[in-house]
Amino acid sequence: MRLIYYGKVKETGLHINNRVRFDKEVMNFLGKEVVITIEKKVYKRSLPQNSYLHAVVIPMCRDGLNDVGYIFSLEMTKQKLKEMFAQSEMVNEKTGEYISYIKDTSAMTKGEMMDFIAQIQRWASEFLNIYIPDPNEQTTLEL
Repeated sequence: MRLIYYGKVKETGLHINNRVRFDKEVMNFLGKEVVITIEKKVYKRSLPQNSYLHAVVIPMCRDGLNDVGYIFSLEMTKQKLKEMFAQSEMVNEKTGEYISYIKDTSAMTKGEMMDFIAQIQRWASEFLNIYIPDPNEQTTLEL
């Protein structure tokens, strides 16, 4: 069994959300040794960010790539964008060596996703000659 609770460290100490429930569930570990880990909460990319990426950014890039002569599917486009702009590094704690890998968008924080999309927008403007609007940017519909 594993408990995950959220809270905030204030001047008066640790304040746990739903403290009464937390205290009750902790009693399931009565008499047992436990590990307590506290870490800063990281805000993962949001569902609206993910929707914007899949509904606007990737299709526009796919169309731009196809217009310049490449034949890309949506999945191929996403993979290529991640290869170009979602590179990350991991350190081997034993040797100190680094290896690079492609970070999945589902593992990105909100800030990382914003940076990822901004890099794609700049690249698309420069190399595909297309403008990718920001989320919630009003566009006009020509009839």
